[in-house]
Amino acid sequence: MEGSLRLHHHEPGSLVRPAKYLHTRTGGSISSLSHLVRAGAISAIADGSERITRRLLDSVPVDHNT
Repeated sequence: MEGSLRLHHHEPGSLVRPAKYLHTRTGGSISSLSHLVRAGAISAIADGSERITRRLLDSVPVDHNT
């Protein structure tokens, strides 16, 4: 999933390091994870940061699809 991000300032591994956090936030749902990362990428583009951070992900509501 991380390899498909096309953000100018994305650092490889930045979504691997918080794996436990992402699993907890999404309830282990790949669908919810996909939505979270996509919404995070859109927000990163919109705010000009072009990177997904923990702070940014904290601001994104999670859709808990199971």
